[in-house]
Amino acid sequence: MITRQVAGEIAELHVFRELLKLGVAVYRPLVDEGLDALLRLPDGKVIEVQIKSAGGSGGKDPRWFQMPSFDPRPSFFILGVTFVEDEVEEVWVFPSMVFHAYASGANDKIRDLDLESGVRKFGEPLREYLRGFRNRWELIVDYDHYRDFMNSPEGYKDLEDIVTALESFEEPEEGKVPWEEYASSIPDSLSD
Repeated sequence: MITRQVAGEIAELHVFRELLKLGVAVYRPLVDEGLDALLRLPDGKVIEVQIKSAGGSGGKDPRWFQMPSFDPRPSFFILGVTFVEDEVEEVWVFPSMVFHAYASGANDKIRDLDLESGVRKFGEPLREYLRGFRNRWELIVDYDHYRDFMNSPEGYKDLEDIVTALESFEEPEEGKVPWEEYASSIPDSLSD
């Protein structure tokens, strides 16, 4: 098992690799003062990111992210990286206002966002309610498309609805049925 510090570095490098593949320039500060990187989008806009790791390699629960207290702002994202058996599993792309809205410890120095056993919404763990933010790179890459939601104090609620809808439209490959197989399963009396 790798150490928590190494897991943090692996998480950062994984995120940077994905962003570079998407055409985003990554700038790392020499000193970490609450930001792991500044991102310059293809249109020149700048986004701030903080990357947090969790899971077996991170030394915490599978989907539990901790952040020092912060003021949410539209161009600040917290990227939560989960691990399974020392391998990156997924990246949760949270605009800072979403993280802030669901993390516990609002008046504390540390904010906790536990997607497994933390606050529940509609009887489900937060991981189910917020699953639309999983691997949602377009929130950063297509920032202009989503910026208005991030500028509005309650806009994160609409953003949650949008990413949840996007998630529901995306089916895993193993769940898809080829058209020919589907068409052949329709009784002749219904296809006329």
